[in-house]
Amino acid sequence: MSKKILVSVCAFLMTIMVGFSQTVTVTGKVIDEKNAPVAGASVLDKGSKKGVSAGTDGTFSISVKKGSTLVVSALGYESKEVAALNNVTVQLVSDVKALADVVVTGVGAATSKKKLGVAVESVNLANQVKVSTGDVGQQLVGQVAGAQISSTNGTPGRPLQILLRGINTVQGGTSPMILIDGIEARATSLNSIDVNIIERVEVVQGAAAASLYGAQGANGVIQLFTKKGKQGRVNIEVSSSTTSNELLNIGGLAKAKYHAFVTDAANNVVIVGGKPMTLDPATLVYNGDVQYNSLGVLGVSGGTYTSIQNKPYDANLKYYDHYKMFLQPGYATNNSVTISGAGPKVDYLFSASNNKQNSNFINNGDFQRSNLTSKIGVELAKGLKFTTTTQLVYTKNTMLDQTGRGIFFNINNARPFANFMQKDLDGNYGPFFGAAVGVNHTNPLYQTQYSSSLIEKVDVIQNFNLNYRLPKFLELDAKYALNYSNNNVTYRYEDQSMNAGAVLQSRYVSNYNPNASPTTTGEIDNYVQRTTFQNFIGTATFRTDFQKDFNINIPLKTSTTVAFDYRKSKYKQFAAYGYDAPGYYPWNASQAGTYKVISDYVEPFVTYGILANQRFDWSDWAGFSVGVRSDYSSAFGSGATAQTFPRGDAFLAVHKLKQFEELHIDNIVNEFKLRAGYGEAGIQPGAFQRFPVLNATNLGSNSVFVSPITTPNTNLSVELSKETEYGADLGLNLLGGKWLRTANISATLWKRETVNAIYSVDAPPSAGVGGTLDNAFGLGSHGLQASLNLNVFSGKDLTWDFITNYSQQTSEITYVKGPPVVITSGAGSVGITLKQGYKIGQFFGYRMMKSLDEINPLTGQRMIPVDQTNNYEVVHTKVGGDWVVNKTTKQAVALPGQYSLGDPNPKFNMSFINNLNYKGWLTFNMQWDWVAGAHIYNQTKQWMYRDGIHHDYDNPVLIAGQNFAYTAFYRSMYAGGAANGTKNYFYEDASFVRLRNISFGVDLNKFAKLKAFTRLQLVLSGRNLVTFTPYTGMDPEANYSTNSAFDRGLDHNTIPNTKQYTIGLNVGF
Repeated sequence: MSKKILVSVCAFLMTIMVGFSQTVTVTGKVIDEKNAPVAGASVLDKGSKKGVSAGTDGTFSISVKKGSTLVVSALGYESKEVAALNNVTVQLVSDVKALADVVVTGVGAATSKKKLGVAVESVNLANQVKVSTGDVGQQLVGQVAGAQISSTNGTPGRPLQILLRGINTVQGGTSPMILIDGIEARATSLNSIDVNIIERVEVVQGAAAASLYGAQGANGVIQLFTKKGKQGRVNIEVSSSTTSNELLNIGGLAKAKYHAFVTDAANNVVIVGGKPMTLDPATLVYNGDVQYNSLGVLGVSGGTYTSIQNKPYDANLKYYDHYKMFLQPGYATNNSVTISGAGPKVDYLFSASNNKQNSNFINNGDFQRSNLTSKIGVELAKGLKFTTTTQLVYTKNTMLDQTGRGIFFNINNARPFANFMQKDLDGNYGPFFGAAVGVNHTNPLYQTQYSSSLIEKVDVIQNFNLNYRLPKFLELDAKYALNYSNNNVTYRYEDQSMNAGAVLQSRYVSNYNPNASPTTTGEIDNYVQRTTFQNFIGTATFRTDFQKDFNINIPLKTSTTVAFDYRKSKYKQFAAYGYDAPGYYPWNASQAGTYKVISDYVEPFVTYGILANQRFDWSDWAGFSVGVRSDYSSAFGSGATAQTFPRGDAFLAVHKLKQFEELHIDNIVNEFKLRAGYGEAGIQPGAFQRFPVLNATNLGSNSVFVSPITTPNTNLSVELSKETEYGADLGLNLLGGKWLRTANISATLWKRETVNAIYSVDAPPSAGVGGTLDNAFGLGSHGLQASLNLNVFSGKDLTWDFITNYSQQTSEITYVKGPPVVITSGAGSVGITLKQGYKIGQFFGYRMMKSLDEINPLTGQRMIPVDQTNNYEVVHTKVGGDWVVNKTTKQAVALPGQYSLGDPNPKFNMSFINNLNYKGWLTFNMQWDWVAGAHIYNQTKQWMYRDGIHHDYDNPVLIAGQNFAYTAFYRSMYAGGAANGTKNYFYEDASFVRLRNISFGVDLNKFAKLKAFTRLQLVLSGRNLVTFTPYTGMDPEANYSTNSAFDRGLDHNTIPNTKQYTIGLNVGF
């Protein structure tokens, strides 16, 4: 028995010894392709699933069985399997697609998209062909699923229109919060940031993620991540490009080449009394007005007038193409230099860029922006890293007309016989040719002769980041940013007393001069706007992995984040003017006869928030997070309590469930995730909207206090948005070969409710004020965003990826405190009504009849009695189709009253992006954008209809069997219901399909094989080259205002986008 026991013990001991002899400790290091350590990389024993994480220096140590295989992975890198050998070095390769799947915005810490319960879109910009404007905003157009990012004005330097997810406010706009490397840049616009320094962009649209940003995040968040230096040789990148562009005119806007003025036998246009119209060469003013009755009919008014527009400009008046006269090709140059690199403990990046564009209007100046950037990261101790990023932006704008609308308005409201280029006998341009040319015109060249502008803007963005990551559990992070913007604007109007035409008509260019005369002309206006914004964010993140950290066989990971967010802003504005120039040049404002300060204003604002977020992940198949943020603000008023914003999200990776695996379709479905989220975010009241204020003004020689037109309200609440979203992500393995290998589909349904939207409501007459601020509106939005990423072809030499982004959203007013609010568009005359149950921004106006049996909405009876229908007929036109006209008067018929014309916002928008790469040296990219169901009110056309200027007047209309260009028909569209009133005739379908970008790049160094270069890429690209649309204006994407909540879908002499051709060279050393 004892022998048996002894043998058993010996066998047991030998087994243990063999087991120990089969276990080895493997040490190693994980690095990237630049030999930089990959901190936090996961190292797993493929057999046992036991694992460790690499330290901040990339090193690791793990005990495994001899002969095991290690699986090494990290966020943003391709996974790699290696043999478990001691002192192994594992080099991971960046995975561009994986990088797009790692997000930070809205979740606090770097997290894989596969473990998110909310939609966060990401766009990698590093390797994209850059837009000619050199800014981030234009680069993003069409590339973000769910978002509506539009270029609504082609003038250099104009901002984009951005609508991420629903309209959430009435008094404010739709602009989102902008973050740079995790911290807000409030004073600097998105189109001032150099696109060459941005690695990638993340976009948070829903409140479930934006809740982390509290009372500022309701409009969503766009976060930019700057590039940083990588280890290896010093990297020098130089890029230079030149762009030629011209304004789009998709609808073929032009002026009528014929007229219907009274003429003599020789076709000379005559004034009253029968004299031919002539232009005084000394004053450049016509000797009288044209005789013209646009609503008259041949034979009416004693046969004096005719309403048929069929007379050419071939006698005393000549036809001038004003578009050719004033428009010119635009040119843009972009140059940038970036130097970057890294050592064992230091990384650095330095960049300089310059973008210059001239105006597409003659003599209108140019726009120039220069950017300097430095980013330096230093590892102060193991796990402790300090990063400083500095951006300096200098913008110089000499364009006299900043939007271009002033020039276009003057051109489009002038009859085509005006020769704007003509100078008087003294060599000066005239300001106004007389009412004969059009009552709304002035000569843009007169303005450029006697006025100028200079806008100089300096932006400073300084970010500091101190990050300390302990070997386990805890990460501490502190960020501080100073964002400063100083905008100096000077407008000059020179002495015009020697201009004969100006003196004759008392027409002078000025701004504040109330009674300009030959002795008081000349003016200088100065504006200074300064914004200083500071943001501090301190964050502590505690992470645990029960398997790795505690050796507990529970696949649970947790992340606890606590943060303090402090923001302080101070806005200063100073404005003054001086007029009555001295009799010499040069002169400045101190030498003006009258000088006055009109604004000296300071607006401070302080807010801070405390937030906490807790996340749990069970393996990689399920997880959820909950969080809350409480905000305090100087805008909340005395005694106001904190505003709290909760959030939560969850996901379930269905494809990881055992029941799903038993279906044995994992060879087809590689991912199937369901997710849901809820969150609240807000928009704070303005700095003084909750405080009683008085304004100071001058009354004679005394200073007095007056109440503001709109009274603040101490009881205002924060505008609050509550949103729920549900989504699914699906990954498919398709054919498995080179063609259609994989597809990834993502879709999100969302619904948002906004309460307490702030707006001014009418006050009772006894109050003595115009209105009172109140939480007057409720808003509701819902939509669908989706994306498809398709690997069309993946071969040894060629790859072809296809991306489709989809957005569908709509917003309406759910309640109004008091009666509906009627608003006139910022462009003037177009009516917008904010009414419960209606879409936001819905136009209201007169409806021109389209059918003979339409009902009069006021009486309930037929608008045209049956016995009178023979006096009317329906005519067909290119614009709007069918219209009812009176056979005798040739005029269209308007229904009484005003009605909703429709929602101008698009039903949906999509983009289709193709990226092809051949052997890494030949690239081809193409993006098409499709906007469906959008509408524009064509106020440009409406105003041109007033004086018979629009080329539609040349088009015959078949009425009562006669086909003539009846001016009465077109003029009635302008005058019907009310002169210049909003009409459905000018409310047009602005759907479009546009070739947004196309580019072709070839790395010439593939053939030259110059050792000094790492890249020598020639790029040819085009933008907005092709557009298909039924819109009759110049550009269906144009819009009068930018980022307004309700003033959308209006073209009032708006500058269209440009068609661009670019050639560029990218050189790497």
